Amino acid sequence: YASAAIINIFYCFLFITGGVNGTAFMWIYTYPIVALFLLGLFQGTVATLLLLVFTLVVLAVDLLTQAINLYNFSFAVRFIPSFLIIFGFTYFIEKSRANAHAALLKEQDALTLVVVRLKNKERQLKHEQDKLEHRVADRTKELLETNKQLLEEIEDRKKAEEERNQLQNELSRAQKMEVLGRLAGGVAHDLNNVLSGIVSYPDFLLLDLPDDSHLRGPLETIKNSGERAAAIVQDLLTLARRGVPVKKPLSLNRILHEYCASPEYTQLCALHPDISVVLDLDESIPLLNGSPLHLQKAIMNLVGNAFEAVEGAGTVTISTQTKDISASFKGYEIIEKGKYVVLKIQDSGAGISPEVLSKIFEPFYTKKKMGRSGTGLGMTVVWGAIKDNEGFIDIDSVPGKGTSIYTYLPVAHENSIALQEQIPKNKQPDHGKGQTILIVDDEKEQRDIGTSIMEKLGYRVTTVSSGEEAVEHIKKYTFDLILLDMIMASGMDGLDTYQKILTISPLQKVIIISGYSENSRVREALRLGNGAYLKKPYTIEEVSRAVADELPRT
Repeated sequence: YASAAIINIFYCFLFITGGVNGTAFMWIYTYPIVALFLLGLFQGTVATLLLLVFTLVVLAVDLLTQAINLYNFSFAVRFIPSFLIIFGFTYFIEKSRANAHAALLKEQDALTLVVVRLKNKERQLKHEQDKLEHRVADRTKELLETNKQLLEEIEDRKKAEEERNQLQNELSRAQKMEVLGRLAGGVAHDLNNVLSGIVSYPDFLLLDLPDDSHLRGPLETIKNSGERAAAIVQDLLTLARRGVPVKKPLSLNRILHEYCASPEYTQLCALHPDISVVLDLDESIPLLNGSPLHLQKAIMNLVGNAFEAVEGAGTVTISTQTKDISASFKGYEIIEKGKYVVLKIQDSGAGISPEVLSKIFEPFYTKKKMGRSGTGLGMTVVWGAIKDNEGFIDIDSVPGKGTSIYTYLPVAHENSIALQEQIPKNKQPDHGKGQTILIVDDEKEQRDIGTSIMEKLGYRVTTVSSGEEAVEHIKKYTFDLILLDMIMASGMDGLDTYQKILTISPLQKVIIISGYSENSRVREALRLGNGAYLKKPYTIEEVSRAVADELPRT
């Protein structure tokens, strides 16, 4: 009532004063809706008619005396029918709503009756349930006599529980490796930046030294030490699964042949002259879609471990075959269904105990003497490499009877994407002819190294410390090539910077450089421009070849 009265008074005031630009009468049209909603059909109608009477009186006074001087006869002729039509329409709607409300109340009463009946049924059911519970209690004694028949089911449940515990242990191991991997990845990133100076500067200085200089030997020692440290860092990146796997269709047999012809394999055989190697390679196996560098590293570690597992005379067998697995099965891990090329490395050594077998892929776990044989990352690197190539591992080992390790690597798909390979080494660096190079890196030391190398090779160099600066330079100047760091401490990273640059200069040539990067970001950057990718630390030969190959590319 109070709301309707206040609104009525307010509308009367508006009608007398005319409102803004004489539009107060438009508010009067809304009153039937408000009044009927607040007061109902009868009282809302009375309130509406009272407002109508008031407006009629105001109109009559204004038309007869011009006391208000707001309205004319033409307005009155339009306003009164319009108001009545709106009122009639509102009355019809409100009446329909009231009828619907009454119908709902009727339905509610009917539902209430149904609820009462259901509650009665519920009480009956409760009574029947109590009777049934008594019968169950009576039958329990009879069921106890058949308890012996359930022993097999209990045994099955025990086995299921053991499998669940095993899966829980595998999950715990995976989580532990993920945490250590994140740590290793961060450390590897920083180390690669540090090692860039140790690898690149000796290489740079050696170019100016005569062959008979007494400094050449120490500088080569520093460079080789840096490269060995970089190899360990690469193991950390593989452990962290933060490296950039260069995937391409490849032949596993070819990788094995190349490894068997390598100096590392020759040295391994020389250290174990009593061990014979059997190669049993299926020449009909299909191609893989994988990373050659990662698979070479995995093979080197697996074969090296197989040799070291044999004490005295023995045999190491390396074999390949194709397997089409129709249903997943449980090995060392769950091997999913699919078509695989299977690499088997078998030794006649002492075998692996179950306790050691459950831990062999953990970082830094080793039964060897630390410092004398590896870093404790060998099998962890194998695990990471196989996982990066979307493969699986199975192990068959019996103490005293040797060990067989199987790696299941998926066959390449026809639509697989092959990224550009790591730039091969070349002893003679390629020189430029004054082309302009823009180096983008947030580390001053990296910019200095890049500048020294590029200027030594005959290029004109400009450096910036962020992606934002690089974008601004591209707006003002043109460059023949950009050396772009993938990971920068703040602002845009390499991919975001490259995307911005392409909007300004769509044909800009770029070489991506990184010591640590998520795979998807580098892959996306390479897809954008199909350029080269260099890992830190890089040598003069590597960067010169990459630049020389990229500049003429169209």
